[in-house]
Amino acid sequence: MPMRLPELIDPLQCVAKGRHWVGRLPLARLPRLVDMITNPDEAVTVDLRFERRDRVAAVTGSVRGELEVTCQRCLAPLRIAVDSPVSLGVVTSIEEGDRLPDAFEPLLLEEDRIPFSDIVEDELILAIPDIPKHAHCRPAKTSSADAGVEEAAAADNPFAALAQLKTKPDRQRG
Repeated sequence: MPMRLPELIDPLQCVAKGRHWVGRLPLARLPRLVDMITNPDEAVTVDLRFERRDRVAAVTGSVRGELEVTCQRCLAPLRIAVDSPVSLGVVTSIEEGDRLPDAFEPLLLEEDRIPFSDIVEDELILAIPDIPKHAHCRPAKTSSADAGVEEAAAADNPFAALAQLKTKPDRQRG
């Protein structure tokens, strides 16, 4: 089992040869992910096996490590522990992907050779929540300039007059 992770692979050929790679992949080598994280100087551990499972050309294993993103509530760093199992079925068409057993997600090949890192990068991107936030934190404090904008927006509210009418006592009943 090679320790050095490859640059480009032919997944179908890797399945035919029963390849198995274990190693560390620097986050800085993942261009789509690097814009989403604040720790590109770290690395993740990759353990991927290319094998045939029944009639499926499969990529199985795991991606482990930590990603640091920005909490969308308090804007402080947020570390996310990733231990993502990988279970992909290599397919060459959408129709093939539709026929995969439920245990596999499709890895659609549009070319014979793909970057090995793309498989890892996809798994890491999927591990990041849509809105990353700490379990218990408060919203970030707004600056005084932001507060002025909020006050101006409240003053321009066209429904403010209706709200005042609603709170005034009804004098016509009597």
